[in-house]
Amino acid sequence: MTSAAVGRPVEIGTFNAVLIGAGIGLFEEFYVQGSRGNWMREMHPLRAIFVYILVVIVLYLIAVHVTHLVLGRLDDLPVVYRRLPYGITFFTTFSIVGILMIRVAHFIGLRTLLDLVIGTYHRPVEERKVLLFLDINGSTALAERLGALTMRSFVRKFLSDVSQPIVDCGGEIYLYKGDGLIAVWNWADAVKADAILKAVDAMFATVAKQRDAYQRLFGAAPTFRVGIHGGPVIVSEQGDAKRSIGIYGDAINIAARMEEAARAHNARCVISEIVAQALATAAASVQSAPSRSRAFRRRLRSANTRPRDRGGGARKR
Repeated sequence: MTSAAVGRPVEIGTFNAVLIGAGIGLFEEFYVQGSRGNWMREMHPLRAIFVYILVVIVLYLIAVHVTHLVLGRLDDLPVVYRRLPYGITFFTTFSIVGILMIRVAHFIGLRTLLDLVIGTYHRPVEERKVLLFLDINGSTALAERLGALTMRSFVRKFLSDVSQPIVDCGGEIYLYKGDGLIAVWNWADAVKADAILKAVDAMFATVAKQRDAYQRLFGAAPTFRVGIHGGPVIVSEQGDAKRSIGIYGDAINIAARMEEAARAHNARCVISEIVAQALATAAASVQSAPSRSRAFRRRLRSANTRPRDRGGGARKR
């Protein structure tokens, strides 16, 4: 539309828009939200937006040249160069709006934002979920040792390290709570291909890999515990001045008790019996993948049955 308004060929504007949009999307998804983009996510939001604008301007300049090359319009480049100050100013103004929308979506969570906008849970909905509770061991003593500001940096790095494996394995961060978090999966997604077990293994592996970095930065490395349970829950919008998606039901309370059991028994992870059985059933049903069944058994080979709790017993890993 802008191209047509200023008398430029529409195909050039369309091609530019596609290339720039794809570039911004790839940059956001695979760099900013990846491990290499930690420095940008930790930056002050206004400074991060400024850096983002510089990246967008570079993408704009690249897209302009690629577009004219692909469409065979290199003879138009002198005209483009003369109008470049106008083009960059106009494009940057609209880019700021898009960048702010992208940042808001990631601050809130893209799926949560979409659910709130379209009213997915405007009325309560019953769903089957698997919930994961996670907390740092000995966080009170650690906070006294490190001090509030250093502890804040310590927890920030830790939560960043453990969040990515959850997302990579199909989970969502439901809530960050102090020095821990609550993650949630749809039931089928959690048990399919042992996704929730893979997430747990990946979290411990990631923190272990970062152990030297923690020691160098803070003089201490985190250890943590996990509790897992699942079952029917009610999902609904909550709040008025500030809206969010809330999860209600016994399943979330029992998941919290699984995490408490991990602390009481000095276990890395405690999984409720009902979730362990669902994982075992899913593994056994895959006839063509005996290696997966063996891998599942290895993940739970150290499991010991614990006293029964409402909703099922617990397995300690």
